[in-house]
Amino acid sequence: MVWHKLEALCKGCFCSLLPKRAKILIACSGGADSMALLAMLSKLAPQNAWQLAAAHYEHGIRGEDSLADARFVEDFCRERQIPCFVEHGHVPELAAAGSHTLEQAARSLRYEFLERVRQEQGFDYIVTAHHADDQAETVLMRILRGTGVSGLAAMRPQSGADGHLVRPLLKVTKAELLAYCQQEQIPYREDATNWVADCTRNCLRLELLPQLQREYNPEIRRALCQLAEVAAEESDFLQGEIARFCEDEAYMRQEDGALVQETVAKLHPALQRGLIRKLWERVTGSSLDLSFAQTELLRQLLLTGRTSSRQELTHHYLAHVAYGYLTIDKSNLDMSKSDGQIGKSNLDMSEVTVNIPGVTCWGDFQLIAQWQDRTEYQGAKTSSEELYLHPEHFAEPLVLRSRQSGDFMNLPGGRKKLKKIMIDDKIPHEQRDTLPLLAAGSEVIWMIGRRRSANCLQGSADYHRILYLRIEKRGN
Repeated sequence: MVWHKLEALCKGCFCSLLPKRAKILIACSGGADSMALLAMLSKLAPQNAWQLAAAHYEHGIRGEDSLADARFVEDFCRERQIPCFVEHGHVPELAAAGSHTLEQAARSLRYEFLERVRQEQGFDYIVTAHHADDQAETVLMRILRGTGVSGLAAMRPQSGADGHLVRPLLKVTKAELLAYCQQEQIPYREDATNWVADCTRNCLRLELLPQLQREYNPEIRRALCQLAEVAAEESDFLQGEIARFCEDEAYMRQEDGALVQETVAKLHPALQRGLIRKLWERVTGSSLDLSFAQTELLRQLLLTGRTSSRQELTHHYLAHVAYGYLTIDKSNLDMSKSDGQIGKSNLDMSEVTVNIPGVTCWGDFQLIAQWQDRTEYQGAKTSSEELYLHPEHFAEPLVLRSRQSGDFMNLPGGRKKLKKIMIDDKIPHEQRDTLPLLAAGSEVIWMIGRRRSANCLQGSADYHRILYLRIEKRGN
């Protein structure tokens, strides 16, 4: 009877998430939920041509009991000729060495092991036995910690960059899985630590959820799972809308993800927050670590900030407004100094004389200087990273440096202060001190990647050899 109920509930989910002939790695702890999952997939495997294997990570937390769990899974799989991968870890050591809790360390090492086995052995999917009770606990935990709609969605049936992580039991309760094991006579191991209120999740499971069920809502777990399902659908819709705006230059500058103040400010606050998180993700590579409080600070900066307005963010990132755009960059400020002073980047950005010929390093850049004869120069086309000149035009040696007081450039219309040029060119204030300049005394010959002096060579010239300069990022 239990199998027929679960079959109706799970079979469609299994087959929709796991295509025929898939190679499936099942995360198997030895508990009732994972053993039920292993048994169900084994029963359905022949008709779907699935190749199954189990993977067990022994955390090293519960001594002999933990080792016994590993032996149990190995024996079960050996009897049924299911390939089994087992690894023994030292979770308490990782937790003690870093900022992770025991639960966080265990999860991190377990998933690292599963992913490594998947890639090394060529499995298509990792399948876990997370069920409806796990989902309810996750939703409640996130509510208590504070979350948005995407956080309320909690665990998805399918996740990972390519959808390789599958959770097909999210609509099945723990009680149903236990009943299935009993009916089908599937052995399993009990983890005694699950019944000790020594961590947040266990306290929710053993204390808070039972109290909410008794005193407020007998169907609290079902209600929390429904909340996750609705939140997932609404989050997906919102993310689709946000993606549409991300592709539009009227809202997001494609080259760096900067947000256009004027247009983004007219959007609904939910879309503003989403676009801000997309900008953060594009710059940092992760959507994590941007709190709601920081998101709101960025939103206010977007709505009210003027040019040069800025906001420091976590992990030494800096948000700033410049000429109608909200941008996030890695800050040049070193916040780790013990004396509390703020210094420049540890890359050398002091003035340095250009090696002619040769390579000159400055900050993140290197300048390559080469002599070329007249025939090489004539008709040559240059990019914004290249320059031709003759050093004899200038009375002082060529140097690489940042801007200084009194700097000027000779332009076709006459001499102009560098400060005025930077303002006219709308160069953000925070970038002006790190912009590499090629100079001779106070005369700036090249705002590298931007402007050239009128004294640079622009056509054929009556010289036997000419200096060719090219700027590159270091390491290229």
